[in-house]
Amino acid sequence: MAKSKTKSRTPGTKITKRDTKAHTTIQNWLTLGQLRLEKCELLESRVAYTFALKEAKRLGDLSSTMKALSGLLRLASEAIDKEAVAKFDHELELLMAKYPTHVPPMAYYCKGVVASHQQKLMIAQSYFHRHLNAVSDDSKSSAESLARAWLMLAIVTWKRGLARRATFLSHAILTEYESQNLKGINGFVYLILGNIEEKARQLDEAMGWYQKAHTAFMAEHNWYYHLYVLYGYARIHRLQQNYVQAYWYLELVDKAASTAEFGLLKQEVAEERARLEQSAVDLLIDSRQGMIKTRESGQISLRKQYVLLHILEALSEAHGREGDDVDRGLSKAEIISKVWKENYRPEAHDNKLYYNINRLRKLIEPDLSKPQYLLNWKEGYRLAPGLRVQFIGKKNQSSA
Repeated sequence: MAKSKTKSRTPGTKITKRDTKAHTTIQNWLTLGQLRLEKCELLESRVAYTFALKEAKRLGDLSSTMKALSGLLRLASEAIDKEAVAKFDHELELLMAKYPTHVPPMAYYCKGVVASHQQKLMIAQSYFHRHLNAVSDDSKSSAESLARAWLMLAIVTWKRGLARRATFLSHAILTEYESQNLKGINGFVYLILGNIEEKARQLDEAMGWYQKAHTAFMAEHNWYYHLYVLYGYARIHRLQQNYVQAYWYLELVDKAASTAEFGLLKQEVAEERARLEQSAVDLLIDSRQGMIKTRESGQISLRKQYVLLHILEALSEAHGREGDDVDRGLSKAEIISKVWKENYRPEAHDNKLYYNINRLRKLIEPDLSKPQYLLNWKEGYRLAPGLRVQFIGKKNQSSA
């Protein structure tokens, strides 16, 4: 017996009983899309929303179609996929204009988020106001929906630079909803308050709020927004001049948000890394990536030239020590011992050491005739006194 083909329904027609199972499936896909996003599984989130969209269109379920399009629009914005943003936004805008009574609050919410990403803050605020009105008018709206609507207004208010108003709204949300432990609400409010204190250079207070956000998102297993907590930690440590910790937190975010779907976060982290490198050091040595960077140059790859990294590590350990020997360098014997693990013999080691010091100078010195980074010191070498040096990572290869 041949199978009958299911025809697509006209938008807005009533869903019959035989479509109840399919309608439930759509809601499950939509829920899965949100859950996958929270778990940092953005590609899987996109797949879930795509399935929901296909089935919702087949059934002519306008509200679910717009919800799926909204989810896909938001993910495209997170990935900085301009072509996909334009596509989904156009399709969603047409449906919202044609069927205004079917527009779900999620559509206003996601369009507000995208406008915020694009720094169109007044447009974002307008969408968030419409989102608030939509959930306020819906008798079925949950406390979580209302809290999130106010939360988005607090965020865009803060982005507009209205710190006092954003602080007032944030504390009002906590007064009303904090004890209810609504999913995704408290952690985000703590993030906003941390941002506000960070901007005011109240770093201890900011760290306190970020730690509360950390606890809230961990309890919810919301790994996506937890990445923004780690990003906040990195900024605080940079401002406190704790550069090693700042790099460490940025590395955690980089590893978790390594794919193209995290485009927006990756862009923010790259900008923070540039600020960190600018403020932290004159000479940055990253042994994990086999890379060095100076004031005058961009990144210089050492590839597998581990001996050069090890010489720099030895000199950086000796550099800037506390006490009377603050400007002391390392003798040739000490460098040979630390780097090659051998007892110094001039006839065996001098040429090898001179050769590698020369290689380093060619890489990092803007003028070989007037070294600014790697100086001669008595019977050895040192990094220039007062030089801000940052060494990241540990030796994990043997010297060649």
